[in-house]
Amino acid sequence: MDAQRHILSIMVITYNEARHVARLQRSVDALRKPDGVQVETILVDGGSTDGTADAAREAGFTVVDVMPGANIPVCRNRAAQLASGDWFAYVDGDCELASDWLEVASSFLREYRRVLLGWPARPPEPMNPLQAAWNFHWLNKNPHMIEVLGRQIVQHEGFRLATTRNMVLHRTVLEAVQGFNESLPTGEDTDFAFRVYMEKIPAFGVPDLRVIHHGEPVTLGQFYKQQLWHANRRSYEHIRRLSGGRVGGNAPRFTWAFLFALLAALASVPIAWFTGRVGWIALLLPWLAVIGLPATFISLKGRTLRHFPMLCLLYATYGWARMIDLIGLSPHKPSWKS
Repeated sequence: MDAQRHILSIMVITYNEARHVARLQRSVDALRKPDGVQVETILVDGGSTDGTADAAREAGFTVVDVMPGANIPVCRNRAAQLASGDWFAYVDGDCELASDWLEVASSFLREYRRVLLGWPARPPEPMNPLQAAWNFHWLNKNPHMIEVLGRQIVQHEGFRLATTRNMVLHRTVLEAVQGFNESLPTGEDTDFAFRVYMEKIPAFGVPDLRVIHHGEPVTLGQFYKQQLWHANRRSYEHIRRLSGGRVGGNAPRFTWAFLFALLAALASVPIAWFTGRVGWIALLLPWLAVIGLPATFISLKGRTLRHFPMLCLLYATYGWARMIDLIGLSPHKPSWKS
């Protein structure tokens, strides 16, 4: 095991997160730090109007920089330029780290020469039914668990589980893929994690790498806006080209299936009305299957049907948001939190 000294640079990209950044810094200060590991916090703000940068300085962030009007990947790359660490992490300004988060991450960072780690951030307790169902979705999305370094992890296509709400890596990993794609307004973390995977760098989903995300959607309307914001057909097309369609195509395939099934469902009622044949209503079935089958799969994996109705509603909302992006009806998307 590596016995060298290391600096972990925790990088945060913000826009109007003044009410959250002090809590994040407090959770960093409360981390249990393994011997030989120091931590710095780098915040790059995209031009907030609520005093986020001043709040971060007051909270004790190591470095604070402001880039008004810069998009998210530009800010992410800027944070990396400002960082002094050999270990990197990206989290959101409205996140909170578990006290053992660094201990979990450091065991992998010391064992592997290059590695990318992540796990979906979870909502704070108590979760409402929407949040509980979406968290249930993430917990049961990938069935391939193995044991590494005494912990259960997802190794097979683990890159799918790494987002910049909770992403840890060696500096050399970011350098190997030349940072984040600055031409992508959203979806840059999905693109980044996939390019790491294509470089054959280990990418693990680590459930013990726990982060709470206080900005998780509370209502269905917020969930729709979040999914519309995250959708980026350019990012998915880039992934499809690089992989030859072998991986990274689940979301686009679901969206296309949703679109065609919805068109058939919308056509079923007028066709049945004009022809007088009720059998045309069966065209509703493909759309119901598109949202019902994944909800059934996740429910069976999680061994409970408690979340099934909400999962169907969430998959329908997800499909609608991704479809709107796919057909180009949302060319200018403001942040879903605005």
